[in-house]
Amino acid sequence: MMGQHNNDTFQINTTLSPYDFKEIPLEVGLPIMFITFCSIIISSIVLIYLIRSSKGNFFKWKVIERFNLYTVVCDLLFYAAQTAFGIHQGIAKYARITNLACSIYGILILEFAISQIFLSTVIAINAFNLVIRSRNLPLGKWDVFLLCPTIGIPLVELTTAAFFGKFSPNPAYCSIKEERGFTTFHFLQVCLVAFLSFAIIIALYLIIWCYIKRQTRVMNESFGQQSAINSRRLAFKLSLFVLVHVIQFGVNAIEGLWISVDEPPMGLRYASIFVGATGGIMNGVVFLTVNK
Repeated sequence: MMGQHNNDTFQINTTLSPYDFKEIPLEVGLPIMFITFCSIIISSIVLIYLIRSSKGNFFKWKVIERFNLYTVVCDLLFYAAQTAFGIHQGIAKYARITNLACSIYGILILEFAISQIFLSTVIAINAFNLVIRSRNLPLGKWDVFLLCPTIGIPLVELTTAAFFGKFSPNPAYCSIKEERGFTTFHFLQVCLVAFLSFAIIIALYLIIWCYIKRQTRVMNESFGQQSAINSRRLAFKLSLFVLVHVIQFGVNAIEGLWISVDEPPMGLRYASIFVGATGGIMNGVVFLTVNK
């Protein structure tokens, strides 16, 4: 046992069996169900709006419209996986959640969450290219340079992890097996990915914001107040993307960091589920604000 603690990482001994999930209290479960339902409705409305308002070949849509559609689809698939797990958990005494089922739920939930993180990062890079360099990112035929790494990299990593038994239930849901330390697969895949995306997105949007602020001053002097107001609106809309991304994945990153050090309180685990469930609502609000 002493030798185990001398290592910089070790597996948590309190990991639950696939049959011993803690039941989420009703006062927590009902708000999560309601928020998830609202997110599904709003995401569906945005999806229908995008499809009905954009005509012609999908790959000739504006880049931002395709990004929005990919994000909405990831949201809906994430909620589908989360809802399926919630239903299965509710009937666990009749159909128990096996190791295989837990791995499948964990892969699906993390796949679409990580895909959204990748999409948000690429959107930030594209916004930087568009504002600073006045050109879009080359995404390849059928957006292959975007979709292959966004979907493929997490899927390969998570499937490989499942093959080697790296998924297990934690007290609230199925995810990568929790381990203490900062060189574990859990920390690298869940926590580090989120923090790196925060750093990249915030840095790029800060550069864009500073550039817009400088340009606003020039526009105000040269072209009048209206041009400056338009630039401020653009800066505000970009800030919304940063805010939503940090809120949506920030609690998960904090939970992952806490897990690397000690067992997090159940309140934090429930908060990560609750905030994750609000993603569709927040993305819908940003979409409506940007498209005013």
